[in-house]
Amino acid sequence: MKKNLTKIISVVLAALMLLTLVACNTTPDTPNTPDTDDVNVPDSYNKELEIKISLLNGTTALGMSKMIADAKNNADDMNYNIEIFASADMITGPIVSGNTHIAALPTNVAAKLYKASEGKLQLLALNTLGVLYLLQSGETPVSSFEDLKGKTVYLPGAGSNPEYITAALFEANGLEVGKDVILDTTTYPSPDALQTALVSGVGGVEFAVLPEPKVTVITMKNANVKVAMNFTEKWEAIYGKNTLAQGCLVVNTDFAKAHPAEIKKFLDDYKASVDFVVGGTDEAITAILDAGILPSEAIAKKALPNCNICFVAGEEMKSSISVFYEKLFEADNKSILAVPDDNFYYVK
Repeated sequence: MKKNLTKIISVVLAALMLLTLVACNTTPDTPNTPDTDDVNVPDSYNKELEIKISLLNGTTALGMSKMIADAKNNADDMNYNIEIFASADMITGPIVSGNTHIAALPTNVAAKLYKASEGKLQLLALNTLGVLYLLQSGETPVSSFEDLKGKTVYLPGAGSNPEYITAALFEANGLEVGKDVILDTTTYPSPDALQTALVSGVGGVEFAVLPEPKVTVITMKNANVKVAMNFTEKWEAIYGKNTLAQGCLVVNTDFAKAHPAEIKKFLDDYKASVDFVVGGTDEAITAILDAGILPSEAIAKKALPNCNICFVAGEEMKSSISVFYEKLFEADNKSILAVPDDNFYYVK
């Protein structure tokens, strides 16, 4: 009797194991497929889940132009709700609270917010490398940082990536900020204000630091203003290629934990959008203009190659941005509050 019972149990267990294997490896009307990362499994993500995305109006939004166009035209297969905002202050609260799920931010703001919120967000991808340029409206020859000794350099407001990057570059090139060179962050409190001063020629601004696409707007409107220095080249000459990262995407930590499949899908879609935009085709320029990110076709075509739009995620993202954070923190510990720990990086 005991022997028969043992035999019955063995048969039942074998049947259950077979059913489990069948259930795990098939879907209705779908042939068996191996469970690997290289296989695109249909419907593995929730297409109906609303994913709220907040962007800054500028270079950090450029890479998402195709996704914005697809969402407007119902040409995507996800429920992306994408909005563009004028300042980072309008985005930081919602990304921490979870009222928005993914956001584009300056890289220093992302690190600060991670520290201040005790980990409520994670770095999802880098989307903009270096876009800062030293502009000159005078005739003083400039070929090195030493040529700027005794000069005043105007920056668009205090506490931003341009200020910290500029200060770090001057210090790395042997000039003491506040003594050898003056960084004026108060006369023109915003990029638009500094742009207006350079375009009009009013205010006596000889040297200024601004990002693309404003550099293109200014040089197209005022022929007396020229690019004196590419800060990306100067930074990479010291610290290495792709170590100057100014823009990024962050994700609300709780949302990322709850929806890994949807985040993976988003990253795939975003990479495709970046590749499309970087191509610079007429269709890409149209998408940028339709999204309202750049004001004209001429500016978009001229500025896009200098905007350093990118898609860097995973371990490559971590190794690239960690150098930037270390150097920024060394130059000014207020810049990012602390060098982020490993939990800051969304690496899957």
